[in-house]
Amino acid sequence: MKTRQIRELMVPITDYATIHADATIGEAILALENENKRHGDKPYRHHSLVVIDANRHVVGRLSQIDIMHALEPRYREVGEVRWIGQSVFSRSALVALRETFQLWEQPIEDICRNMGDVHVRDFMQFPQEGEFVEDTDTMNVAVHRIVMGRHHSLLVTHDKEIVGILRSTDLFNTFYEMLAACQMQ
Repeated sequence: MKTRQIRELMVPITDYATIHADATIGEAILALENENKRHGDKPYRHHSLVVIDANRHVVGRLSQIDIMHALEPRYREVGEVRWIGQSVFSRSALVALRETFQLWEQPIEDICRNMGDVHVRDFMQFPQEGEFVEDTDTMNVAVHRIVMGRHHSLLVTHDKEIVGILRSTDLFNTFYEMLAACQMQ
């Protein structure tokens, strides 16, 4: 694992779906779907967009979950929802939360109408320190960061510039291939 560098496994930023921070959620949905259509039958679709600024510098990411969060305006009344994923809520507590705030009760037509009023910048994830890996780092560094941070992907840097995305799927597939090779010996 110490011999495979991240640059061999990453998806270059130029091959990843991007969206401007000022774009609407509707535009983000279209960008994500267009990128997945462009890749056709490849087995692993993109599940997020890289958010860029006017100078094409990476400023964050927007996941499918972020998009769903943005489409239900009543989540703003609930408050910050990221902590809920790290909490242990009973099924009845989650039902009560959904019913109290009437989450996902509006017709799909209303959701569609409101997509143009909601912007990526308001729901994107800003990269945290533990979400970065250097392109010259090796697999062992990346596996450790993904496991400990429970990340689905890492941002890959070269000279402090983001140059790619290392998806946990690609890392796991490489890891699996290496383990399978061991079993054959």
